[in-house]
Amino acid sequence: MQQTAGRESPQRWQQLPRALVGALVLVLAGCAIAPRVPRPHLALPPHYTQAPAATALGPAPDLAHWWRSFHDPLLDALVQRALAQNLGLKAAGERLAAARALLGTPRDRHLPSASLYTNEQPTPGSTASYFQIGFDAIWQFGLFGRGESEQRIADGNANLAAADLAAAHAALVAEVVRSYLDLRAAEQRAQLAVDMRRIARRRAQLIAVRVAQHLDASAANAGARAGAADAAAAVTSAESAAAIARQQLAVLLSETAPDAALSAAGPLPLPPALPPQLPPANLLRTRPDIQRAEAAVLHAAGELGIARANLYPRLGLGWTATASAQTAGGEIGRLRTIPSFGPIINMPLFDWGLRQAQIRANGHQLKAAVLDYRQTVLAAVSEVEQAYAALRSAQAQAVAAQLSAQAAQQAAQAATTRSALGLGDGLAAGSAADAALRARSVASGAQAAEGVAWVRLYKALGGASPLAGSARERSPARAAR
Repeated sequence: MQQTAGRESPQRWQQLPRALVGALVLVLAGCAIAPRVPRPHLALPPHYTQAPAATALGPAPDLAHWWRSFHDPLLDALVQRALAQNLGLKAAGERLAAARALLGTPRDRHLPSASLYTNEQPTPGSTASYFQIGFDAIWQFGLFGRGESEQRIADGNANLAAADLAAAHAALVAEVVRSYLDLRAAEQRAQLAVDMRRIARRRAQLIAVRVAQHLDASAANAGARAGAADAAAAVTSAESAAAIARQQLAVLLSETAPDAALSAAGPLPLPPALPPQLPPANLLRTRPDIQRAEAAVLHAAGELGIARANLYPRLGLGWTATASAQTAGGEIGRLRTIPSFGPIINMPLFDWGLRQAQIRANGHQLKAAVLDYRQTVLAAVSEVEQAYAALRSAQAQAVAAQLSAQAAQQAAQAATTRSALGLGDGLAAGSAADAALRARSVASGAQAAEGVAWVRLYKALGGASPLAGSARERSPARAAR
């Protein structure tokens, strides 16, 4: 028996290098299991169809600080305060910090780890017990693409949080500017409505005199009083709209009450006179929704990689040392240590096709993420085109409304002059003045609508997105390997 054992021992040592070579080949083959991140190429137009000739355009917009194009110091201050104080934006920043705090965990998960434990087990007769103290050291390998896939999931989560923060940042700036424009427009409507109410009341008094002198039918009184009531209601409506806008700004600034600086009426900010030169369509990647779609592709690729890695065994190395001693009567006996060292293998054998089904499901999820990315890019280009067309239309309407208001003002001045010369009565002059005020109200509304159209365009271009190009992200094209 000793001779046989002596002959078998060299054979085992000869087989050991072969086993190591086989294991090494398996490891090297497994390192390439992680799936490639798809490259969702999408041909974009070099120029926007709605953009006019370059000679009819203003300068390229400053997307990072686009609200400054309104040249309103109070608006600038409100935006800065909102960015510093808004609670929703701070919450999005905390979620980003939480996701970034976990970026290193996939790597750390596959580094050697150690733990120490103690335990006490009573004997069946309960006359004595065993005290145990142990030390475990484990090194789990991230093979078969598992480590890279786990890192992709962590990167995807961080990129999703970064995109959400960018979206909150851009939406907050847009809402502050829009609410400010609504406030100033409502204040102008309120001022004009007060003047129209005064004219309507004066008109009602003049008609009452004419009816008393039998120069007008008694029904004219009812119409005049109704007009005065409508003018008074318009004042209340405009003042309510201004109060609502102030309260909206307070919420955006995360304050309990409207800012005292907004209690006094101010002028409506003027947007740029010319539409801007649009950046190339491929720069729309700075939009938060496209950043989010990219992150979703990366995350889905990581999920598919984990599903594929689950087909293969989990390998590692472990070292354990356990020392135990019998305790009885308050005394501890001699410690006996049992060390062990060896490989850790967790090999899946049979699961009724559950892992294959998961691979197919994750594969479809990855394809869906790529399709969503392409659709998001197409929608972004279309949104810019629509916003640009809406801006040009709003600018044309604002110009037309301003010309109409100027013509109505000239007509009112002429009616006032005729009345002063005795060539017309007060009713005609009042009607002309009322028409001029209404035209000014329409022009003010058109100017506010033009400002809102600018806000929509800047938001469509991904304006005020602070993380564009600086977030720790990997686009589908750059992350592929």
